[in-house]
Amino acid sequence: MVLLVSVAALTVLVEAGKTGAFDAFFTGIIQHNKSRTMQILMEMVTFIGTAYGVILILAGICIWLWSRRALHALKDVLGISLFSFITEISVKELVHRSRPLSWLGITASGYSFPSGHAIMIFVIAVELIIILRRFGRARWWMVTALLCITAAVGVSRIYLGVHWPTDVLGSWLMGSIIITAVNIVCIEEPRRKRQ
Repeated sequence: MVLLVSVAALTVLVEAGKTGAFDAFFTGIIQHNKSRTMQILMEMVTFIGTAYGVILILAGICIWLWSRRALHALKDVLGISLFSFITEISVKELVHRSRPLSWLGITASGYSFPSGHAIMIFVIAVELIIILRRFGRARWWMVTALLCITAAVGVSRIYLGVHWPTDVLGSWLMGSIIITAVNIVCIEEPRRKRQ
């Protein structure tokens, strides 16, 4: 419920144009170190969240889950990814937020809120952590690495000037709702079948 209220409030604030000061402040912090090296690094990180990067990651996860006969987990990953994509497209069409003017002259198509890169990497990383915990394979360094990658992709979108900080924050909140909803359904479904 808290997540739903947070997403609704943030969406209303973004649509009303009330997040300008917040976005400007955090964009300034993230873009403070403008250098060619940093730009190349951020472009490499942001590739993880592109359609190609997401497809490669999902293919790897699906092959791993298929080889373990973990069809339930495979269904969860694919379902969460699909719901995230639908949510991203739907909210973008609802809010119609313009992208910032990139200091690098990078142009990105579509609307800005939420970030497709950020939401997809977030849901895949968090769902992978949940699956690793189910299999008893979650190690602190794996969880830390996945969360760092998630944060890095979000920061890269802001650094490159193609998203506002609230776009990324909104993506993470929406991703949290999707993961929570899918996992609640996946827990309740087997219970109903047993009864």
